[in-house]
Amino acid sequence: MVVMTDRRDALVVACAGIATLDHVFRVDRLPTDDGKYSATGYVAVGGGVAANAAAAVARLGGSATFLGCVGDDAAGDQVLEEFADLDIATDSVQRIANRPTPISVALVDRDGRRALVNHVAADFFERADPALARIVDHAAAVLVDCRWPLGAIQALESARRLGIPAVVDVDRPVDADPGTDTGRILALATHLVYSHAGLLGTTGEVDVAAALAVAAGRSAAWIAVTDGERGVSWREGDDIEHLPAFRVRAVDTLGAGDVFHGAFALALAEGRSEREAVRFAAAAAAAKCTMTGGRAGIPDRTMVDALLDGANEGIERRSS
Repeated sequence: MVVMTDRRDALVVACAGIATLDHVFRVDRLPTDDGKYSATGYVAVGGGVAANAAAAVARLGGSATFLGCVGDDAAGDQVLEEFADLDIATDSVQRIANRPTPISVALVDRDGRRALVNHVAADFFERADPALARIVDHAAAVLVDCRWPLGAIQALESARRLGIPAVVDVDRPVDADPGTDTGRILALATHLVYSHAGLLGTTGEVDVAAALAVAAGRSAAWIAVTDGERGVSWREGDDIEHLPAFRVRAVDTLGAGDVFHGAFALALAEGRSEREAVRFAAAAAAAKCTMTGGRAGIPDRTMVDALLDGANEGIERRSS
């Protein structure tokens, strides 16, 4: 078991993509029609796919660098202050003039389910300098989302040049055509980790096994899919392996997928196998679900190790 005791010696994971300010409201139930509803709790906290992954790396004992952009507003100030509190390096963060920082409104019900609405100015990422994402020479792994395509491509190309793991979080459907920016992102990855919706929407399949086969036919990368309480599946040769979700009482699933990806990238940076990395990441995501507040509920290494030590989840192999 790897335990980080000195952050100065921690392995660096460079995370490129979106940072947001999340307005998180606790509600008894998610609205299903129009009307007025009361929240039982509220917090404003940093969010975003790659930004949350960086926060997970930092909380789990690694050293994170965030490559991306925020607006020149108070929300951007708060995002950067939270990065500083987590000791996340922001030398490659650009402030976009006259544009707001991306924001999200998240509703989280008493069973931990969430509904999320996000806003990003139409030309926000077009104004960002992708050259900022090249600065990964100090990293042991790179993780990107697909929100800032040109930045993701720069970071992944640098990872390929350095020969380090390059993880792509495909959290929603993307265009896999090789001639598109997102198609290039998929092609540059060493590890593609899809959400369930991202995998089915990208491949056009309705069955996970078939969708994994299609994704594998398009890429030489190691390929997996996360599916919340149904666990994680990945290709192992011609077979599919599956890890059931850790059994926890979920109170807030917001950001759990981002935590999985950050933990997975950190585990690869530490030299763990994909099987070991999946189990570590799944435990980190499960532990996050037991705490409220979106990013504020990201667990530390001690919590994740305790869950791993007490769990009996085993990996299953299924013929594809």
